[in-house]
Amino acid sequence: VVQAKRLKPPPLAEVSDFFEAVAAVAAFAFASWRTKTIVMSSETLTPSSAHWQAYWSAPEGRRAAVSGDAAGAIFDEVWRRFLRATFASKTNPSFLDLACGAGVVLERAMEAIDGGQVEKILFVGLDFAPSAAAAIARKTAPDEAIVAGVAATADTIPFSDGVFDIVVSQFGLEYAGLGAFDEAARVLAPGAAFQFVVHYKDGAIYRECCENRRVLDAILESGFFETIIAAIRGPDHDGAIAKLNSIFDSLKRLLEGDRVAAKEMLGRLLSDAARLVARRQAYHPDEAVAWCEAMRNELALYEGRMRAMTQSALDRAGIEAARNRLLAQNPSIFRPEVNALTPQGSSIPAAWLLKTPDQA
Repeated sequence: VVQAKRLKPPPLAEVSDFFEAVAAVAAFAFASWRTKTIVMSSETLTPSSAHWQAYWSAPEGRRAAVSGDAAGAIFDEVWRRFLRATFASKTNPSFLDLACGAGVVLERAMEAIDGGQVEKILFVGLDFAPSAAAAIARKTAPDEAIVAGVAATADTIPFSDGVFDIVVSQFGLEYAGLGAFDEAARVLAPGAAFQFVVHYKDGAIYRECCENRRVLDAILESGFFETIIAAIRGPDHDGAIAKLNSIFDSLKRLLEGDRVAAKEMLGRLLSDAARLVARRQAYHPDEAVAWCEAMRNELALYEGRMRAMTQSALDRAGIEAARNRLLAQNPSIFRPEVNALTPQGSSIPAAWLLKTPDQA
């Protein structure tokens, strides 16, 4: 663990091997390793990171991607354009992915350096969940790249002013508040390129998160798991079963309407719970209770992620404030450009795009 302080990597042209690069980035060297997780300061991590720590530790977090549906296709395209244009003009850049998660954008960047002008590149993925930083360390680095995962918060970036040539973020910077945009601007080098995809308040993804949260809150507040435990262990088995049937009927009504991930989870949950109660004699009570507690904890973490997403989303005034803070913090940035990203065939934006104005 390296205590958080502002660190300045040297120009990549002057770095001869990984030992020197990581020593410069983190004041700590891991000779002969091409990737490594660096926890800048455990004190910067907050209890809310548990929602994301669990997610990035799980298979669904490690598989998280920017593509796969209409919204994903537009994200693929904006990153493809940005990275192609950026790498066409930079030979030895340093690249920072803020609130990187499992590093999906960073992976796009690794793919994009082929055919560009890049000779050497330093990739840094920063996230406040150590499991996300560890996911970066599991990635295979291209020959011309050095990769480091850093566990730290985006509103206190532990690097010196003006040290990164490329700074990006997808659905992450806004979670740390507007102060994170100040920090992102601070670490931009003169002539640097940046692109941030930001949650759009009342947009398509926001609405889906709200619906997920509504379903999850209803499950957690229904007494569903507590009643299953009472049916298995409690003295009033018949009474608990009657109450559970009523809860089942109420929760089934949540399955109506547009399909979202939480409804799919609820469908599986109801099926599994019904089988558990019907065959309760085949299970040890402790095993059944452990299942209930594990599922309740999983849903609570999921609800926490949905809540964080909806609370971090920016409206027009919020994204303009973020743009103004970028400009105020770093006057070398030309007027940052803001666009709403709307998937083809939809009239509802999915996200904001805040980027270097000279990027197509």
